[in-house]
Amino acid sequence: MHQILVANHKNNVNMETLTIKYNPTNALVMSAIELLHRIKGITIVPQKKTYKPNAETVAAIKEVRSGKCKHYKSADEMFNDIL
Repeated sequence: MHQILVANHKNNVNMETLTIKYNPTNALVMSAIELLHRIKGITIVPQKKTYKPNAETVAAIKEVRSGKCKHYKSADEMFNDIL
């Protein structure tokens, strides 16, 4: 799983931003991030990936929420209907 990390460093002139993708299970990467936390003036902001469904998925979600889809009491009932 890759996460997004934004590191901000404020100096007297401007604010620089570094955005990287990293694997949180990698011990070396996590050590480097911990070191950045300790440096004065560096702020680490983990960013979550946003999920944006496509139009077909949005339509399916709306259909389910509106109650216009079939309901089954068991998986067997569903498979008997679709097979």
